[in-house]
Order: sequence, then structure tokens, then C-alpha cells
Amino acid sequence: MKFLYFITAGLLLTGTARAQQLLTLEQCRQMATERNNNLKAAQQKIEAAKARKAQAYAGGKPTVDVSATGFYFGKPLNSLLPEYGISPGVSVSQSIYAGGKVKLNKQLGDNGVQTEEEQKVYTTAEVLFNTEKAYWQVVQAGEKIRLARQYSKQLDALFTDLNNQYVAGITYKNDVLRVKVQQNDNELNLLKAKDALLLAKLNLAQVTGMSDTTGFAVSDSITGSFAQQLADTVQQGKAANRAEIRILQHNLTAAKIQESMLKADTRPSINLGLNGVSAFGKQGINPTSNANFMASWYSMLSVNIPVFDWNKRKQKVKEQQYTVAAQQFQLKEQEELISLEVRQANLQLNESARRVELSGASLEQAEENLRLSADRLKAGTIIGKDVLEAQTLWQQAYSDMIDAKVAYKISEATLRKALGNM
Repeated sequence: MKFLYFITAGLLLTGTARAQQLLTLEQCRQMATERNNNLKAAQQKIEAAKARKAQAYAGGKPTVDVSATGFYFGKPLNSLLPEYGISPGVSVSQSIYAGGKVKLNKQLGDNGVQTEEEQKVYTTAEVLFNTEKAYWQVVQAGEKIRLARQYSKQLDALFTDLNNQYVAGITYKNDVLRVKVQQNDNELNLLKAKDALLLAKLNLAQVTGMSDTTGFAVSDSITGSFAQQLADTVQQGKAANRAEIRILQHNLTAAKIQESMLKADTRPSINLGLNGVSAFGKQGINPTSNANFMASWYSMLSVNIPVFDWNKRKQKVKEQQYTVAAQQFQLKEQEELISLEVRQANLQLNESARRVELSGASLEQAEENLRLSADRLKAGTIIGKDVLEAQTLWQQAYSDMIDAKVAYKISEATLRKALGNM
């Protein structure tokens, strides 16, 4: 029976692969990194940060502005001033000293780009983890469908045998009805498994950027190694591998730069401006020669020295210093939480490995029990109820094995994510 089941399952998988696109886990990961909307948004934020950085680097350079003003004066002003004209002008301004703000703004721009790049790393880890989780949920649903179909074959065979015995007067109708009830229950489980497969595919399609298509199949199955992870190996992972830590470090750096900028507000600032003016219009626009053209220039040097503001600037600096101190504590807290998260993920993985081991032993025992029950039914030493119970135990053990192996695969991804190795 088991041999025929594997042959049938293989034929079904071959037919499915021909009709649908067959995806591996690595292909799904690749599609997620290329198509996921959250990653696309993260890249746009990086580009925005680069634009802010370019603005900061342009802050210490001179600026040039050009303007033009047209005018017309009616009576009685036109008797005192030129009646009409146009006045073009150009102005050049340069910050000579701003308390170090130009340099600090550049540092802030650099730090902003690095922060957004780390944010993308964090988002990528989240997307890849969700991709792997969704992938294994598709595998799980597919295995549950195959299990329900195999269990259906077992129930059909038992129903046929018991119904023949009932017709021959060897057994009671009660045994036949028990099997029928179990068949109905299995049909419901098969329907639930198909719905679960549909939802799992939609979830995987969304996270990998395949829209809402379900015309694909996955190539993996619940096979492979399910070993425990040594605790000392896990502890080799460092919190610095996590993008969250680096983001907090960049945020702390930005807060310290902001503190320096607030201190710069307490220092003098010096700015130089150079302006050129001209005018074209009715004769007389130039008061020195009564001509219709005039051009001149002027420059200004401004020095601003903060003197007294009721300690407002000083309190702003103090406020920012408290903010920096708070972020330092938050960074330390996050490092401790990540350490705890790694330990928890390690324990969860080892628990999943143990669950796979125990589920495997239970499945072997359930298979042997089912074989013995089938032999004893043929020998007439037990009744159909006993075989039905053996089949139910086998079905539950097989289902537990599927859940345990999928949980292990997800726990593996959880541990890699916790270690920053996603």
C-alpha cells in the first residue's frame, strides 16, 4: 500500500510540475529581493537620503541668484521718477563661518544614507524570513493534502472490506457507519488543506512580488537533516550582525551631531553678500548722467553674535544631551533583547528537532500497529473498529510529523534571522 502511494504521489508531482511553474526556496528568495514592495520602498528612501546628503554638501558653497523687476509710475510720481523701466540684478552670498554647522550637516547627510542602507538590510531580513516561512507553509499544506488523500484510500479500502462483511453477516452495520463518519471527516480535512494551500500560495506570491497568482508549485518537501544546534555555536553570533543595532548606532550618532549643531547656535556666524544691480528704462533712469541705463554693485558683511536669550539655547543643548543618554540606554536594551532572542530561537530549534525525533518514533509505531491490525482483521481476531482506530492513530502521527518538520524549517530561519545571517 505504501509503495503504491509513493508511486502515485510521484506521478501527481510530475504532472503538477508540467502544468505549473516549479519554484525552489532560493528562487523565491531571489524574487523577493527583486520584487518585494517593501524593499523597493526602502531603496527609494536610500535615494532620498542621498539627495539630502547632496543638499548638505552644497550648503557650504556660494549661492547665486538672479532677479528682474519691471516698474511703471503714473502721475504725479512720473514727474519725480523715471516713468517706466526694468531692473535686473544678481546676488552672490557666501557663509564664512557658521559655528561648524556646514561640516556637521555633511556628517548628518553621510549618516542618514548609512541609516537608510541599514534599514534596507533590516527590511531584507524581514522579507526573506517571511518568504521562507510562507514557502514552508505551502509545503506543509501540500503534504497535508497528500496525507488526506492517502488516508482516504485507506478508509475506502476498509469501508469496502467491512461492507462486504456486513453484507455477508459477519460484522455489524455499526462498524461500517463508523468508517463512513471518518470518511466525511477526512473530506472536510481535505477541503481545509486545499484552502490552506491556496492561502499559503497567495501569501508567498505577495511577499515575492508575484501579485495574486497561484499557478506555481514548490519543489521542496519535508526531508533533510533535523539536528539540534549546539548552544556554544549559537553564542558565536554577535548583536553587531543585526541591522537593528547598527540602525540604533546611527541614530545615536545623528543625535550627537544634532547636539553639536545646537551648540553651534551659541557661536557667532559670519556671512558675506555681493549684489549687482542695473536698470533700463526711460531717459533719466540714471540720476548722474540722465541716461536710460544704470549699473552698480554693493557688498555686505554681516556678523551675528548670540548674546542673551534667557538660556533658551543652553536648555536646547541640555535637552538633546538627555535625548542622547536615553538612546544609549535604548541601544544597550536592544543588545540584551537580541541576546535573549538568540537563546530563545536556539531553544525553539532544539525543541523542534526533538519533536521531529519523537514524531518519527510515533509514526513508526503507528505504521506497525496499522499493519498488525490489518493482519488481525483478516484473521478475524479483531473487528473493524480496531482497524479504524489504528488508521486514525497513523493519520494523526503522520500529521504531527508534517507539522514538526515544517516547524523545524521555520525555526531554522528564525535562528538565522536572530543571528543576523538571513
